[in-house]
Amino acid sequence: MNSKSKTKKKNDFAYIVPAVDRAARILSLLKDKGRSMTIAEVTEATRWHKSSVHKILVTLNHHGLLDRDENTKQYSLGIALIGYGQFAMNHLDIRQEVNSLLNELSDFSGETANFSIINGKHVIITQSVESQGDLRVVPPIGTMDPLTRKSNGKVILAALPESQVMNLVQQAGLPAFTAKSITTLQRFMKELETVRAKGYATDFEEFQEGIHAVSAPVFNADGQVIGSLSIVGPSFRMNKEQMHLYGEECIKKAKRVSELFRLLPQKKLGSDIADYLKPDGLRF
Repeated sequence: MNSKSKTKKKNDFAYIVPAVDRAARILSLLKDKGRSMTIAEVTEATRWHKSSVHKILVTLNHHGLLDRDENTKQYSLGIALIGYGQFAMNHLDIRQEVNSLLNELSDFSGETANFSIINGKHVIITQSVESQGDLRVVPPIGTMDPLTRKSNGKVILAALPESQVMNLVQQAGLPAFTAKSITTLQRFMKELETVRAKGYATDFEEFQEGIHAVSAPVFNADGQVIGSLSIVGPSFRMNKEQMHLYGEECIKKAKRVSELFRLLPQKKLGSDIADYLKPDGLRF
């Protein structure tokens, strides 16, 4: 994580209200446990003072965010949360949420972060947050490449059936762009095995000299791969160790994007996500 990101996070924590933070943590605790809990159980799990826990539980119950069983004295997530959740889903702005995650990726790495979507035999960059570095790599929005060409395409291919991958490779070929390009089918298929094992794909100057990139896959509600999140930058700033860290961070953020797509109603998403591709990015 670069110094800019550390400073930003430190400043963010300065504005956190402790009581609200604890209330949110209790809601998360009950969600993660998947069951009702007594005051004693919440106190033990959080290690906070029992009186503080009791006040928070009573307050959340007062607002309908928690329900309390008078017989068992246990608390569970309240029915009021359904209304909040439904409202959030109905007003979900995928583009804005993705942009927020791209900003987090760019802050974490100090490099440019991109969101790409599969479009037939190609992958197209639909959103991007530029690096603030003096020397940076900034692929333009709308950049479209065959799925076989860069890390944002390779990570998508790794999630597709082998027969489909073979067909796409035969059509697009494996041309040499640099001395490090993968040009044989055997090596390319082996590379996809590595991608599946790691959960992210890398590009070590395979497409353009002096540029490294790393990408993680994004899935829809049906578990089908639809795109990828990437970090791209100068090779001298992105060594193998950093690429691993960035790859793991891409995985985390890509999972959050996938969760957003799972929340989006199918009738709103449509049968073909490519229908929503516009010159300036996604529109829902």
